[in-house]
Amino acid sequence: MVIKFEEFFLQIIRCKGKSIGCMMELPSKINNNGKPLKQGFSCSRNGDLITNRKFTALVVDSDPFIQILEKAILESQGVETQYVGSGIDALDLLASGANFDIIAIAWVLPKMNRVETTRRIRAMGIRSKMLAVTACDIEREKQAFLDAGVDEFIEKPLTPEKIASIMKEMQNA
Repeated sequence: MVIKFEEFFLQIIRCKGKSIGCMMELPSKINNNGKPLKQGFSCSRNGDLITNRKFTALVVDSDPFIQILEKAILESQGVETQYVGSGIDALDLLASGANFDIIAIAWVLPKMNRVETTRRIRAMGIRSKMLAVTACDIEREKQAFLDAGVDEFIEKPLTPEKIASIMKEMQNA
């Protein structure tokens, strides 16, 4: 089965009716000028490479398909990425000393909801850029997420262009 998104392709590999893996075709690393980026590099306003800072990200999502998809998209932009399946797993990983520049949190999480997960991460003193990656559009729910400490809402699907924009913003901060 091949799924075509605007910027990339995803092929689900099936055997006897079961998904056994996936293969992605992603665009090369991009910036706002459409110039390719080398892995681990960020760009200045004019698109020139200025550093080899390596960004890191944590994807917090219980859906294995989304974990793989978002990890591949982040890594296509040179972001070293890990993922966990719940808010509790995220808190445990962060408490162990792991550090991330970006934490992408799904709208639906098992064991501990998105708002409580975000609140507890912020209570640990973690200042990572926190993204709510969601298709939900309920204003009251968004406000609760923002109040808990999420920095930005990203409408699904997460794309290489959105990640490039966030990395550029973080580089310029």
